[in-house]
Amino acid sequence: NTISNLVIMKKILKIFLILSIILIILILIPSIIFLINANAFRVAQDIVPEVCEEINIPEGSAEDIQIDRQNRIALLSVMDRRSTVEGIKVQGTVLGIQLDSANQNPIRVLSNPPEDFRPHGLSLFTSDQGIQSLFVINHSTLNGERIELFEKNINEDLFSHVRSFQSEQFVKLNDLVAVSARKFYVVNDTGAENTFERALEMLLSVGMSALVYFDGNNFISPLKDLKSSAGINVSLEKNELYIGETLGKSIRIYDLKNDLSLGILKDTIDLDGGADNIDIDEKNNIWVANHINSISLIKHFIDKEEYAPTQIQRISREDSQNKIETFFENDGSLISAGSVGVYDKNSLFIGSITEKKILKCALIF
Repeated sequence: NTISNLVIMKKILKIFLILSIILIILILIPSIIFLINANAFRVAQDIVPEVCEEINIPEGSAEDIQIDRQNRIALLSVMDRRSTVEGIKVQGTVLGIQLDSANQNPIRVLSNPPEDFRPHGLSLFTSDQGIQSLFVINHSTLNGERIELFEKNINEDLFSHVRSFQSEQFVKLNDLVAVSARKFYVVNDTGAENTFERALEMLLSVGMSALVYFDGNNFISPLKDLKSSAGINVSLEKNELYIGETLGKSIRIYDLKNDLSLGILKDTIDLDGGADNIDIDEKNNIWVANHINSISLIKHFIDKEEYAPTQIQRISREDSQNKIETFFENDGSLISAGSVGVYDKNSLFIGSITEKKILKCALIF
């Protein structure tokens, strides 16, 4: 009996050890993959233009910026996002900065923002008739995920709210791009329906986020495998669509058909960090803000005294070759959690998820 008991105990111990090893592997491997994907050990370089100045925004941070080149104004998606992280209910707005004025203080650009307006990504479309359509993502606590449409004539100062869009395909919207006065693409930064799926997204970078297209009448989702998208834009000719993947650390490039519906995937650009907002300059260059250390970003959300690196890159596409250049990289001491970089007439404007300012740096080519 004693011998039999010892044999049984050895078998139990062996099974326990095997299960323990399996459990450790199941925990360790996803953790290692997550740390690698998050660039946890990436240290920011100091690549900063010689002249940078701060433009303060008392109302909140400018997570997204859109240049209205015809009216020479930068449109800012503004909200006190640090307060939202702390659980405080806030109201946001869209403000403007007059690019050619000596006075760079933000000005009002909306005549009647909707109730419970919490803006995120924004996109401006100007028609040949001079009608400007401003589309803005709204994380409304009262009405859920929405897209607000504002309009004005090109020679008017203030946008008026004209309608709201809602769809079951709006899970957690992050950015959008208008491709006509009534057609737009919008990206979700998650597609997870439960905690397990969210873990797969975050730990293993499984693509579950959807691209949603409004064709003027209906919403469709031509893609459902994006690895958390936070940036999207379109070429000047409206024949290419650029979709950033934050967890995928890349930008996908798709053809657009003549009716502006999605065509084939033609290229993927690998990046150094998690892509956030994407902007297109007057020469069709792509400007992208990257989060090069996601662990630092998470720590910054928890504690505002912790820095989160900011990186702004330009991608020039010549003869189907992608030339990637870094024009700004900093540990976050100048501006943390940089989420957008837009270039206009020798100036690079950098906005942030949390900082109540934008950085304006001189860049002369």
